[in-house]
Amino acid sequence: PISFDAWKKAITDSQMRVQNVGFEANIIENHDEPRGVSRFLPDYAQNADGAKMLGTVSVLLRGIPFIYQGQEIGMENMEFTSMDQIDDISTIDEYQVALRAGCSEKEALDAASAFSRDNARTPVQWSAEKNAGFSEGEPWLGVNPNYKEINAKQQLSDPNSIFRYYQKLIRLRKEKPVIVYGVFEALYRDHDQIFAYTRTLEGEKLLTVCNFSEHVVEMEIPEEFQKNAECLITNLGRKDFGKKVVLKPYEAFVLYKNL
Repeated sequence: PISFDAWKKAITDSQMRVQNVGFEANIIENHDEPRGVSRFLPDYAQNADGAKMLGTVSVLLRGIPFIYQGQEIGMENMEFTSMDQIDDISTIDEYQVALRAGCSEKEALDAASAFSRDNARTPVQWSAEKNAGFSEGEPWLGVNPNYKEINAKQQLSDPNSIFRYYQKLIRLRKEKPVIVYGVFEALYRDHDQIFAYTRTLEGEKLLTVCNFSEHVVEMEIPEEFQKNAECLITNLGRKDFGKKVVLKPYEAFVLYKNL
C-alpha cells in the first residue's frame, strides 16, 4: 500500500525540483500501471467523490496532465479471480516469483494482480450493454464487472459525474494561466490528512485543498483567501469559506483570487 505521506512528499519534491526548469508529465495512470483510483486512494475513498479529489490534485499541479482512457470516468482495477484472466507477461512472471517465495496460489494472485498492467487494459466501459459497449465480439481481456455502474453513457447524462468534473478541471486549465504557469508552493507539508498547495502568477493565486482522510479535519484558510475569493470547483458542493473550514472525508475544493 502507498503511504499518503510518502506520496505527498514525492509529488511536492518533484514539483519543487522542476518548476524553475520546465514541465513534467503528471500521470495518475497509464497502460503500464494499475488504475489510479485503486492505487492512490484508500478503500474508503474509492468512489466518485474520491476520484474527483484525485483528479483535482493531479490536473491542477504544475506540469502536463495526462488523462488515460477510462480515468475520466473513474474506472477501477479488475478483481481477477484466476490467472487465466491475465494476459500480461510481467504479471505472469510476478505470480511465479510469488509462488517460489512460498505464497499460496491465492496470495500470489492477489499480490501480482493488484499491480498488474492488465488492470488498465480491460475494455473501456462505454455503456451498460454487452461487453460494456466495447465490442460485439469477445474482447481480448474480460470486462470489469462494475461496468453497469461505471460507464461513459451514464456519466454523460449526469452533470455531477466524474467525467463532467474532469471537463471542468480541463476548462479551468484553459481559462486560468496561473494553473499552467503559476509557481507551486506546498502547504501543510507535515499534515497526515491534508494535501494542499498554492499556485501563484502575477495578479493570480490559486489554492487547492484535499482531505485524504476518512475523518473530518479542521483547517485554517490562508489569510489572503479568507475574503473575496472565488470557489472554482468543489467535489462535495461546499459553499462556505471563512477563516476556518471543517473538511469532510475525501473533500476537495479550489479557491481563486485576483491579487
